[in-house]
Amino acid sequence: MAGIIPLIIISTVGMAVTENRIIETRTKNVSAQFSMLSNLFYSNSNDDIESDTYYDTLADDIAGVFLSRVQLINRDFTIISDTYQINKGKLCISAEVNQCFNGVNQAYTDKKNQCIVLTQAIKDPQSGKITHVMFATSSIADIYTAMHSIRLVLVTIIIILIVALIALGIFSAYQLGRPFRNIRETIEHIGEGGMAQDISIEGASELQTISGSFNTMLKRINQLETSRQEFVSNVSHELKTPMTSMKVLAESLVGQQGVPEELYQEFLGDIVNELDRENNIITDLLTLVKMDSTGMEMNITQVNINELIEAQLKLVRPLAKEKNIELVMESFSPVIAEVDETKFSMCISNLVVNAIKYNNVDGWVHVSLNADKTYFYVKVQDNGFGIPEEAQEHIFDRFYRVDKARDRATGGSGLGLAITKTIVMAHKGTIKVFSQVDKGTTFTMQIPLTYLDKQNA
Repeated sequence: MAGIIPLIIISTVGMAVTENRIIETRTKNVSAQFSMLSNLFYSNSNDDIESDTYYDTLADDIAGVFLSRVQLINRDFTIISDTYQINKGKLCISAEVNQCFNGVNQAYTDKKNQCIVLTQAIKDPQSGKITHVMFATSSIADIYTAMHSIRLVLVTIIIILIVALIALGIFSAYQLGRPFRNIRETIEHIGEGGMAQDISIEGASELQTISGSFNTMLKRINQLETSRQEFVSNVSHELKTPMTSMKVLAESLVGQQGVPEELYQEFLGDIVNELDRENNIITDLLTLVKMDSTGMEMNITQVNINELIEAQLKLVRPLAKEKNIELVMESFSPVIAEVDETKFSMCISNLVVNAIKYNNVDGWVHVSLNADKTYFYVKVQDNGFGIPEEAQEHIFDRFYRVDKARDRATGGSGLGLAITKTIVMAHKGTIKVFSQVDKGTTFTMQIPLTYLDKQNA
């Protein structure tokens, strides 16, 4: 429809211009012919010049050549000849005739009466004086009729074109809208709880891209929902298990009399371990919830990264010693960077503890630190169990566990790596993993030396 309106405007203007041009050309031609024919007035003998028959014959000849009506008017403003024989003998005192006796010939279009109006002065070739005025009208009704017919054809074509375009627009809108209706129906179905349905759209590549992106998002949502359900189940079990163990231990102590002090100490130690395990799960949950609800509040300071890593390794050495795991740090240069010391310490701790927990007895864990002018790099490498390739893209997902049975044995909650990645991203850094089953795993962090939010402030 946006193209129809300019077409109508152009057609209307074009028809008007064409009509005016045709009428203008006709007027010039008639005026030229009229001027030429007026010279016939004195072409015959002067003996017949004053006869009515001569005037009538001359007027008929001129009218028959080009014009529809001719009137001859003398100096007394009397019409001495009229091809229609209506006004003969009457006076014709008009502005056009008066101006013509003063030497001003005229030719103009009377659109109301659909004719060309002309006045032509006739001069005596002997004296050069204006003796008569020839007043004529030439019909241009044929031009208006032809233009009217053309307009009707053009209007008919435009109407047909508009109807065709409307029909095509409705059909195209229906065809284009069908994929979006499918999307809407699928979204409504998903809103009602049907998360398993995909969107399948055939058509433009953009729509297929939208469909693919939506299906990817839906797949991701389903994965997160599955992980969430598994996590709820796992956490419920993990929280319940320590409580059950503590209840059994406490009931055993309560139900026995004269229990040796050594047994009391053993049972109380087991209760403390179970409390620590439950506290770790709850702490991870609260950390993640706080990150989601309030955002990451960063306390950025300049920190000696070498000393920070050494401090974290010192804390986990007793855990490594239990499995006789070699824990080594390799530093290529001193690194001072702007980080949140507490949160980044948590990253190092999570990665190193995981490298120890998911490792073999007598294994090794190597931590290296390096830097360039923009970033510093921390690599945590081990020769432990490794991570299957299909699980590597999910290990940073919240609640995800590679081996649920092994995680229960090691006390993992499935949140450590999710927390680590969140902290790394809060520092505007990246974290990557490379792993092979039964050969080991390598985590690499790249962190800006200068905190980027501070640079952009």
